[in-house]
Amino acid sequence: MGLTAFAAIAVLVLASAPSAHPVEEPIRTPLVGLEGPQTDACPGIGRVNSLEPRKGDLLRVRAEANEVAKVTDELAVSTLVWLCEADEDWQGIVYPKGEFQELGDCRVSSALAKPEPYRGPCHFGWVEAKYVELVAG
Repeated sequence: MGLTAFAAIAVLVLASAPSAHPVEEPIRTPLVGLEGPQTDACPGIGRVNSLEPRKGDLLRVRAEANEVAKVTDELAVSTLVWLCEADEDWQGIVYPKGEFQELGDCRVSSALAKPEPYRGPCHFGWVEAKYVELVAG
């Protein structure tokens, strides 16, 4: 086989090979500070409440504010979350994750000068608002 034929086959093989860097689905980070500089960045605390029996006892956290978005996490009933940006029937939340992280560690209980995407140490995502009850705020 000549060098030209070998090069052509190599190009075809490389073009059909899967990418070493898979394309990830976009994640919409909830905005914090939407209610102005006189209010906490996330103005409320909510608790995951009873879920529909068909969905089990875990609330799905999604990457976007819609039912077909990628599930990024699941939360148990009674989990406390910060309530940040709302989008129709969806609630943007921020929540602690892990044995040593608490709700106060999320850095959203103080005011911001202007709205911005959440960049703190806690997890975040979108849940159906009907499954979260307001407990403070």
